[in-house]
Amino acid sequence: MFSARWLLVALSSAALILPAATSSAAPTPAQVAAAGRLFDAAVAEVQAGRYAEACPLLEQSNVLDPTPGTLHALAECEVNIQKLDQALAHYKEYLTLYAAMKSPLREKHEARARSAEEQVKKIQAEILFNQAVAHREAGRLAEACAALEESQRIDPTPGTVYSLAECESTRGRIATALGHYTAYLAQYAAMRSPLRERHAERARIAEVQRKKLDAEVPRLKLVWAGEVPEGTVISRGTTPFDSKDLGTSMPMDPGEYAFMVEVPGRALHERKVRLAKGDRKILELTPGATQEAKDEVQPLPKELAPKPAQPVEPREPGMHPWKIGGIAAMGLGGAGIVAGSVLGGLAMGAKGEVDAACDARYACGVEGMKTVERFWALGNASTATFIVGGVVLATGVTLFVLAPKANAQKDATVRVRGLAGPGAGYLGVEGAF
Repeated sequence: MFSARWLLVALSSAALILPAATSSAAPTPAQVAAAGRLFDAAVAEVQAGRYAEACPLLEQSNVLDPTPGTLHALAECEVNIQKLDQALAHYKEYLTLYAAMKSPLREKHEARARSAEEQVKKIQAEILFNQAVAHREAGRLAEACAALEESQRIDPTPGTVYSLAECESTRGRIATALGHYTAYLAQYAAMRSPLRERHAERARIAEVQRKKLDAEVPRLKLVWAGEVPEGTVISRGTTPFDSKDLGTSMPMDPGEYAFMVEVPGRALHERKVRLAKGDRKILELTPGATQEAKDEVQPLPKELAPKPAQPVEPREPGMHPWKIGGIAAMGLGGAGIVAGSVLGGLAMGAKGEVDAACDARYACGVEGMKTVERFWALGNASTATFIVGGVVLATGVTLFVLAPKANAQKDATVRVRGLAGPGAGYLGVEGAF
């Protein structure tokens, strides 16, 4: 909490003003000299980092020659060795002396007094935090949360508000915990390095807890039928309720609540409601209304709400299936004609081989007969393929020409199948028209 450098500054400043701050019962010259030697020895111990040895020396110096400067230095030293109760007492004693100072001594102590006031707050907050830790370890959650809340009030820090959120969550006050987690995350968002890195894991846990508690926290909406009469007082226990908040869904800790409603000219009446985790309730405060709270009907989340029907854009008419089938048939027929022509060329080549292998009477040997058979096979295949290709091509042209116009299109399908082979072939057209 404190650095050696700051304590050295405090000690040096104290040494400069020791003679000017003596009490009404002035010490003897021997006491002043002894106090000075003790003070110098304390400075040497602080410079060596031995605060435990420096503090007793400062205490003895203050006994021999009590001064505000020595008292302030003693408090600083005690903080460094975690003697917080003694440091707090000495800071308060110093501030009492400061309040009685006159100029110009008061001006010399002004900065030190401001520092002492801040240290008093920090020490009080730290003492309360340590008490909260002890209470929680002993299972006294109510006392632990109360100590943390007071510590946070005196000296607000992100670490304390995070601990308070955890304490309230464990205690079951989940709406209160949700508020503290939200406050901590807001402080974390404003942090800079290296503090932000030290809080990164806490922030991750806090975000998980915030989302979890937000779904579990009960919410209550107070309503009033019509206008609220002038002078109406609504309260929960000793806490007044602002009628402007009527109709607002409020996060509440689980438990039972009683609202007192006082309307001018009417008897005081009470409305009670019990809330459990996840409840969403509405309580009407109007005099004469039903005593029971009603469940609030929650609207569907945006992502689950039904979406409005999207207008269907008219589909632009495409090519009629007959034309598509016709184009396919023309392509297939053209391929058949080309194949027939190729086979015809091969047959003509085989005819030359037959003439060479056979005499004028077509008397052929064994090899010649094989050539003759190949010639006839190629010729038949060429003829069949050419014929089938021509028929398919003609069918494609017919379908393309006779296809209905686009604006008269109906659902229709057409398939053209053709097969050509040596000595056989067929054309098939099937579909719905």
